[in-house]
Amino acid sequence: MVRRQVREIIREACDRCKGSGFLPREIELDPIIETPRDQEHGDYSTNIAFLLASKVRKNPQEIARFLVEHMDFEKVCDKVEVAAKGFMNFYVKDAVWRDTLKRVSDEGLDSMFPNVGDGRKVLIEFVSSNPTGPLHIGHGRGAAVGDVLANVLMKTGYVVVKEYYVNDAGKQIDTLGQSTYARWRELEGHPIPFEEHFYQGDYVKDIAALLAERRDSIPPHKDEAIRFMARFASDEVMCGIERDLADFGVVFDNYFRETRLYENGEVDETLKTLEAQDYAYEKDGALWFRTGLFERDEDRVLVKSDGEKTYFASDIAYHKNKFERNFDLLIDIWGSDHHGYIPRLRASLEALGKDKESLKVLLIQFVTLLKDGKPVGMSTRSGQFTTLKEVLDEVGRDAARFFFLMRKSDAHLEFDLDLAKKTSNENPVYYVQYAHARIESIFRVAMDEGIEAASLRDADVGLLTLKDEIALIKGILTFFDVVEGSARSLEPHRITFYLLDLVGRFHSYYNKTRVIGDDRGVTLARLLLLDMLRQVIRSGLSILGVSAPERM
Repeated sequence: MVRRQVREIIREACDRCKGSGFLPREIELDPIIETPRDQEHGDYSTNIAFLLASKVRKNPQEIARFLVEHMDFEKVCDKVEVAAKGFMNFYVKDAVWRDTLKRVSDEGLDSMFPNVGDGRKVLIEFVSSNPTGPLHIGHGRGAAVGDVLANVLMKTGYVVVKEYYVNDAGKQIDTLGQSTYARWRELEGHPIPFEEHFYQGDYVKDIAALLAERRDSIPPHKDEAIRFMARFASDEVMCGIERDLADFGVVFDNYFRETRLYENGEVDETLKTLEAQDYAYEKDGALWFRTGLFERDEDRVLVKSDGEKTYFASDIAYHKNKFERNFDLLIDIWGSDHHGYIPRLRASLEALGKDKESLKVLLIQFVTLLKDGKPVGMSTRSGQFTTLKEVLDEVGRDAARFFFLMRKSDAHLEFDLDLAKKTSNENPVYYVQYAHARIESIFRVAMDEGIEAASLRDADVGLLTLKDEIALIKGILTFFDVVEGSARSLEPHRITFYLLDLVGRFHSYYNKTRVIGDDRGVTLARLLLLDMLRQVIRSGLSILGVSAPERM
């Protein structure tokens, strides 16, 4: 695409400068090529002169001027300017933009996505909510980020597996069993104290009611009954979680259960490996991991003095298992409150001889729901929205997924329920979808006037000369750069931001320009432009898991 042509111009100029002796031959650089915010600064800008300055001990402006003097840019750019501080700004010819648009139209959108992954295998683990209660809105945001990131990576040449880690072992499951047992006893007319730390939600009562219908299957002794109810309740909760995720458009390739690690002996085997290498030691009757050998963090408990294994122990075994499945990259998506957990997990991987840089952790910040301009309280009382299902019931899948991706994942998000339900351009998802529907209506008019889609192959893009048309072409072709940047940075929200900017350009163009007119040549050129635009909008919405309606 156009950015790649600019990159090649820079690379060739660097090679010429090496040949002249201005730059050392051994220098290898990967310059950052950005799109300037101010259009007056060109279509692309690079910082390569700054990267070279410290290596060759020259002023960035001097380097930039020398590079420009050795550039063969005339086929692609009208001019290349050196900015005040040494940035180089590239002004691409309008004809290059138009010709590239035609090439994308001829060769197809999907053939143009950059192959960033080159077939590398990625495991994305996300949501992974404990099966002790329904998904809340924070889980919903994590689900949207994980699912869309998977789509971005698959679009750019990665082989992606989506996995949900089911924490079905440990104290929280025991507590769920005890909570369910207490509610079941209430239904049976033999109540026992319902402890403060038990799970309070109505879903526990619902599960207890199911058990009351299956009285014959419940073991007679209390301890056995609680263990049975813990398994039954966690399975029921997981079924609900899977239903909610499916309604949200999120389907996992794997559900990996924590109990599997214990049943297969993987936790014990991992602990023995750490002990054998002296990365684990006993103190005060407990087993500790030497975190401080690898990261600035305290040593952490693996096995408590009472023999109970910590979550950290099973998490180490789980990530060891991930690496043994031959993934090239592991991506974990966690809530922001798990920030402190990252150093100890990275340390454990290093202790096991794994490449800790192959683990990337994305943190999901909190979500605040707004209704009538005010925060909605986080409780289970009627009329208040706490679960993902309640939000989906209120605003629908499309709005929920789009809104969850309207901020960078590590930034706090305010989710305006009233705005998400509006059927006007104030609503961002409606704004984007309406642009697609409007373009579809234009093509219906074109068909009524006898203009077939096949005739667009003969369109002369040289007739697209308006300033807004060039701006729209640039916006369309930027799509591939945005998807690539999203994949490299692991930032799926970039797609959302891009679509809002793109359809803003379209609405501005459409409000001032007649697409179907008396001049058939101009009409065909403008229809080709809008055909590529609707394809990009559709593709972008598809990556987000949002529908692209033909009528609204």
